[in-house]
Amino acid sequence: MRKIIYDCDNTFGLKNHDVDDGLTLFYLLGMNEIDLLGVTLSYGNGTIQEVQQMTQELQTRLRLDFSYYPSEKAVDYLIDQVNRFPNEITIIATGALTNLARAQEKDPAFFNKVQEVILMGGITQPLFVNQRPVKELNFSCDPLATKKVLLSQTKVTIMNGHMTAGAFFSREELENFLEAAGSLITSDKLCWIADSLQSWIEWNKEIFHFSGFCNWDMTTAVYLELPDLFSQEEYQLAGVQDSLSNGQLTLAQQSDYLVKMPQKLLDLTSFNQLVIQRMVQGLTRSID
Repeated sequence: MRKIIYDCDNTFGLKNHDVDDGLTLFYLLGMNEIDLLGVTLSYGNGTIQEVQQMTQELQTRLRLDFSYYPSEKAVDYLIDQVNRFPNEITIIATGALTNLARAQEKDPAFFNKVQEVILMGGITQPLFVNQRPVKELNFSCDPLATKKVLLSQTKVTIMNGHMTAGAFFSREELENFLEAAGSLITSDKLCWIADSLQSWIEWNKEIFHFSGFCNWDMTTAVYLELPDLFSQEEYQLAGVQDSLSNGQLTLAQQSDYLVKMPQKLLDLTSFNQLVIQRMVQGLTRSID
């Protein structure tokens, strides 16, 4: 069974803050073929205090069975786990990469003991969502940490901002999700989830003028389970990454730093059907 650590900046339920880390957690909990060892908390969508608060609230409200580690404990947890299970752990990271870089600082062989890292972040050109310019978030939060991870020479897959902007979750998908979950989880849980998602859709409608949201981080979990839903491009990164303060990756014709970076989500309908199925399964795995 594949062992996973999810490093994220969850703000699900916090008004006017992104929901995709929380949805990705629901998905991972719904996968039968993985062992979600733990969730380490980073920052980006919110401060580390906000992320910790909302992760605690999410777990308490929904009674979900996972262990999480705030920033002061996250680094030691990452190091402990990769030493316990060398070359067996895939790390999915969807926020600032500070925890991973600090793990390498504390244990220089850290990335040699990681099986794979799947990241959400980065751009290769200016990013637009529905013709509106959008700033890259995850890689630019801590550019020095990002550089350490990208050039670690571990196996890295990057789900960049351009591709993940196409992972659109519409109001119709929301209705399908709530209908599928309605008979399986209690009404108080469903109401909190529905209110949080509807509020986020309203925010996106005001900012981007569409009825839905980009499910950016979810692409990492779906890629883990079903990589064939994505194109399979590989790129070489330059050894000098001096534009990461804007989240922009510098590519090279030839280098020692090879990464996978899918450019297309091939079937959005199948993507969202799988997302809904796995999220519903994850939400039924309560500690009640």
